Amino acid sequence: MKDKKLDEILVYLENIVPDVTKESSEDEKQKILEYINNALKLYPKNIYILRWKASYYLDIEDYDNALLLYSEILEIDPNDKVSKESLIHCAKMRYPKIVVPPKNYNHNKNMHHSPGLLEKIPAGIILTAKIITLAIAIYFCCPSLFFALNDNKILNIKYTSGFQTIKVNPLSEYDYLSKQQIYKIRKKHVNNSLFASANYEPDEQIFGSIADNKPWWGTICCNQLNYKGDYHENIEGPSKVSAQINNPNALVGLSLPFLPWEESYNQEFCTGEYGRFLPLSIQYDKKDNLIVAKYKLTEQFLKYRASVNGKMTRYPIQLSGLNAKDFGYHYVYIYDLKNVSMFSKNNNITEDVKRFKDYIHLGGSCGYKDGCNNISPLQYDKIITVTNLPAEINLKLWRNKPANKFIKADIYYRIIFDIK
Repeated sequence: MKDKKLDEILVYLENIVPDVTKESSEDEKQKILEYINNALKLYPKNIYILRWKASYYLDIEDYDNALLLYSEILEIDPNDKVSKESLIHCAKMRYPKIVVPPKNYNHNKNMHHSPGLLEKIPAGIILTAKIITLAIAIYFCCPSLFFALNDNKILNIKYTSGFQTIKVNPLSEYDYLSKQQIYKIRKKHVNNSLFASANYEPDEQIFGSIADNKPWWGTICCNQLNYKGDYHENIEGPSKVSAQINNPNALVGLSLPFLPWEESYNQEFCTGEYGRFLPLSIQYDKKDNLIVAKYKLTEQFLKYRASVNGKMTRYPIQLSGLNAKDFGYHYVYIYDLKNVSMFSKNNNITEDVKRFKDYIHLGGSCGYKDGCNNISPLQYDKIITVTNLPAEINLKLWRNKPANKFIKADIYYRIIFDIK
């Protein structure tokens, strides 16, 4: 049955899109774009409307967006000849220095008077060769265009019935347990996780330096001013690292690398449960291999400041790859942030692929006699601050170092901070 509404939309687009140019007023361009986007809400993935949107970007000389749209259309319908030809034209405009030989071009001048060999080759094969040539050129000139489609698709995934809800295990106390007891706890939780394996053993590079029968850093959130005790408070209660060891599915954990001073203005944080950074929920989308971990923060948390290296800053939060590394995901890149800033403005994981360095050992940072088991080292390139709520971090994880940060991830991981 013919869709009259769709026909009306396409006729309208045919009348308005060809008239828009780069020199058109911003109001006019915005009006047309809004109409197209509203049409796509009614008819998602309609290649005819998508063609008009691509044509709109082509007309205003926004070639990057036009290329993305033509690529999207060809993902929906790889045989769409109009979009194939438009992709070639758009790529030529975007990369004018790339020369694709015309159909009738002969490399050998001695063949000039002989029958045109290229003319005997089916046009479809020549067109395919041109697309491959342009794809290779785009790969090297602008890899983000080549790889960004899947990343953008992951970003647009919201919670659906397809998500599997993963149990979040509570914190526990590890003080004075043996290394083998810790391994037994770890194996139990891994065997009930997405990463269960009959042959699983904790990675010795990560867990091998655990000291037997020693205390562990507790979940204390703040340091006391003018303290003169023995720091026993730092080991009391559940162990900080148990949030990660007990929850293998939380591939990228959170912790405070610098404890703020316990003062009256931040008592809400110092005594609050959310400062332990145990996920509120974990969900998994098997289809797109995406794990989503959700945490709660308060609006008051945004107002807190701490002195770090001589400067006042929002409370820093370090991303820990303890679980990711244990399952072989050594490399990480943040490809999208919302209301989150990096603590170090240069050389951080929003700029390029970085390697997780987390491991557990006996250290003296807790201040308690003979030291405590805790995670090291401090990784400035993986420290964030939350600037507003709700906030979101989208990460890509790889087992082996990718050729570039645009390569499709082996697994995607999303951290969400909601308002408590």
